[in-house]
Amino acid sequence: MLMDRLQELEGKVREAVATLQDTRAQKVALEARLQELEGRMESLSDTVRKEQREKEHLKTSLQRLEAEREEVRSRVDALLEEVARAEGALKERH
Repeated sequence: MLMDRLQELEGKVREAVATLQDTRAQKVALEARLQELEGRMESLSDTVRKEQREKEHLKTSLQRLEAEREEVRSRVDALLEEVARAEGALKERH
C-alpha cells in the first residue's frame, strides 16, 4: 500500500515536473514573441512619427503655396485692371 502511494506520488511529481518544463518553454517562447512585438511596435511608432513630421512639412508647404497662389492671383487681377484701364484710355483717344 505504501509503495503504491509512493509510486502514485512519484508519477504526480514527474507530471508536475513535465508541466513545469513545458511552462518554462512556453514562457521563453512568449518572451521572445513579446520582444519581437515590442520591436515591431517601436518600428511602427518611428514610422508614425516620421509620417507625422512629413505631414506637417507638407501642410506648411501647402500653406506657403496657397499664399503664393493668392499673391499671384492678386497680381494678375491688378494687371487685368491695368490692361482694362489702358484699353479704356485707348478707346477714348480713338
